[in-house]
Amino acid sequence: MYSYAIRPGAMTLAAARRIYQEPVEVRLDGSADAAVQASVDAVNQIVAEDRTVYGINTGFGLLANTRIERENLKLLQRSLVLSHATGLG
Repeated sequence: MYSYAIRPGAMTLAAARRIYQEPVEVRLDGSADAAVQASVDAVNQIVAEDRTVYGINTGFGLLANTRIERENLKLLQRSLVLSHATGLG
């Protein structure tokens, strides 16, 4: 098994094929930390300002115009990840 560090903007088709075909431990490279934190900060600001933003505090697809209440946002995001992980939803 080999280890692959995902770096922003550095994924190649060859690397993706190798990850698909061989046992691999995938991790984020430390260079992604700042970008991840910037995303966290942006989402937190949107929620704090009570703005309506698709995918953060709305439903998805046909439910895009449905506002999700603050107390249900963690469940919304968890459900999104689970639906993508299982291929359902």
